Amino acid sequence: MDSIKYRYLFYLMILVLVGNLSSLTGVILRPEIHYFAVEHFIVGGTTCFFILPVFIVIEFFLRKNQEAKVEKKVTHEKVYGYGWQLAGIWTIIVFASLAWNITMHKQRTTNIALTQASTVFDESMILYDWAKNHRGIFVPISDHSRPSPYLKDIAEHRARTDSGRRLMMVTPEQLFRKVYDKQANGFNPYIHMTSLEPLRPENAPDPWEETALKTFQNGNDELHAVEEIFGKKYLRLMRPIPSGPGCLECHPSPQGSGDANIRGGISVSIPLAPLFAMSKLDIFMFCMAHGTLLLLGLMGTFLGMNRLSESIREREQAEFTVRSIIENMFEGLITLNDRWRIESCNPAASEMFGYSRVEMLGRRIGSLVKVSHDGQKTENLEPVDTPMLAKALGSPMELTGERKDGSHFALEISFSEMFRPPHLYIAMVRDITERNMANQALLESQARIIKQEKLASLGTMVAGIAHEINNPAQAISFSMDGLKMNIEYVKKLMMELKKYMTAESPTLEEERERLRRVLEEVDMDLVLESIDDIATRNIKSVERIDHIVKSTKRMAHSDEVFSPCDLNTIVHDAVVLTHNQVKYDLEVVMNLAPHLPRFQGLAQELGQVFMNLIMNARDAIREKGLSRKDGRINITTSYNGKRKCLEARFEDNGTGIKKEFINKIFDPFFTTKDIGNGTGLGLNLCHRIIDTHGGEIVVESEEGKGSCFIVRLFL
Repeated sequence: MDSIKYRYLFYLMILVLVGNLSSLTGVILRPEIHYFAVEHFIVGGTTCFFILPVFIVIEFFLRKNQEAKVEKKVTHEKVYGYGWQLAGIWTIIVFASLAWNITMHKQRTTNIALTQASTVFDESMILYDWAKNHRGIFVPISDHSRPSPYLKDIAEHRARTDSGRRLMMVTPEQLFRKVYDKQANGFNPYIHMTSLEPLRPENAPDPWEETALKTFQNGNDELHAVEEIFGKKYLRLMRPIPSGPGCLECHPSPQGSGDANIRGGISVSIPLAPLFAMSKLDIFMFCMAHGTLLLLGLMGTFLGMNRLSESIREREQAEFTVRSIIENMFEGLITLNDRWRIESCNPAASEMFGYSRVEMLGRRIGSLVKVSHDGQKTENLEPVDTPMLAKALGSPMELTGERKDGSHFALEISFSEMFRPPHLYIAMVRDITERNMANQALLESQARIIKQEKLASLGTMVAGIAHEINNPAQAISFSMDGLKMNIEYVKKLMMELKKYMTAESPTLEEERERLRRVLEEVDMDLVLESIDDIATRNIKSVERIDHIVKSTKRMAHSDEVFSPCDLNTIVHDAVVLTHNQVKYDLEVVMNLAPHLPRFQGLAQELGQVFMNLIMNARDAIREKGLSRKDGRINITTSYNGKRKCLEARFEDNGTGIKKEFINKIFDPFFTTKDIGNGTGLGLNLCHRIIDTHGGEIVVESEEGKGSCFIVRLFL
């Protein structure tokens, strides 16, 4: 649309320039003529009138080239042929305009001469009427003015002054000839009074005047034409002279005269040579203007044709490139009309469905693309309907394709819509059989790796649990030796007491003394105190083992259905189960908010997330080289009332994460650890678990200062 606006603006600028070309040329060559003179408007308007069809032809070709549905395309080779035709038309128009302007200018020159002749005739008639009204005038007789023999019958044709000077009568006709014969020099108007019956032979009419006089007898009152006199061009004008009473004295009406009121006429001849000499400059201006216009037009035509040819060549090259790309695409490309019938397709699409390109044309897309409403992949397939296809506009949809031989394959199809006439749909089809197989293999591989990751975590956890259980178990085992020894003392005391109880009276005193010595030897108070201490310590060890076992059972309990969970319990169990792995590297500081609301979730999955975060914190602190005294992880739980979620923060003072890695740490298989020390699935697994719970996990980190992982679980 913008190109059309600019084109119209260009046309307007050219028309304005051409319309003012005559005025601009006149400013230089004819400065005495006003810029806004009428003749400039006539020339400029006429030129614009002739150039306008050229622009219409150019616009027609441009529009024709831009039409999308033209059956016969204009190639760049044909453009130059059109250019030569247009140049020929333009040349003809310019020369026709020049010829018309010159003709009109000559006509205007002739009109000027005619106006001048009419003016001279009117002036001469004023003189003639004045002399006629005075019935002639008297002038002195001299060698140059002799009495006319044609007035001898008039009594008063001679007179004498009081001083005796002789006078003669000069008739209006004689006066007329004497005055205007002086101007007959080839540059001034030539005036001749004549009639069909002249008294003087020299007043006889020439052939043109004779013709004019005869037309006057037929009722005409004027005749003008361009004739040659003395070998030069003259504008001749002749009008009749009505006869009056004074005329009949010299020119009596002959018998049988048809019109006694018209006895002759006056012809005025205006030399055209001076006017033609003046018009040569104007004609030169016309030639210069039209030559410039012709040159500009030809230059504009060929430059425009060259640009148009380049544009068409670029379009052809672009079409060839696009066609080559489409023909060599691995994906199928199908164009459909508004009735969802195939209008064209590339080789990949026809090969995909097993049809030839000719067989594909006109088929409904529903005969190639099927859908199963009961979830079966190759059974109970139905053709897709228009509403379902409309869902694929702008976004891909997975359906089932049906080949010519009846076999089926997984298909991904997406549509785009072209609203320019004709209304078309463009379908991109892809055979995703191999992709689905690859995705399935990838999912299986990823599942195996995740399982291995879980097993590795489980192995780490089991080793920690075994170590945690082994410590109290060893304590119990060590205390058993002391307990056994103390039990021997008790047994010895009991045996002596039994002897004392069964002794006879004579030996009773002796047995009592022995019992007293045994009591002193055994130190029964110390034995009882030792037994009590062992029992207390063993009870604590058993409680410790029970606590570990319960935490393990909670973490090992895998429910597939969300159930009410307590965030603090899950965090505490994760700390317990990772205690053995981190106790030599860092200090765990917990700040758990009491009375947190319960939420729906999977405790075992979330526990694995928290254990992963704790172990990652340990690795970061180890990498930084901090001692257990300096390494620290702060675990905080809280309720975020503003966002209505539970938050668990795991903040360490390890190495931190580089800024360029922040957005990649949750990607699968991304790890900053050395080869063999990590799979890159730990944080990705954490992200997937939190995402399954409808929550989010984010990280705030500064390289060299530590990281803070924030888990948000929305209620």
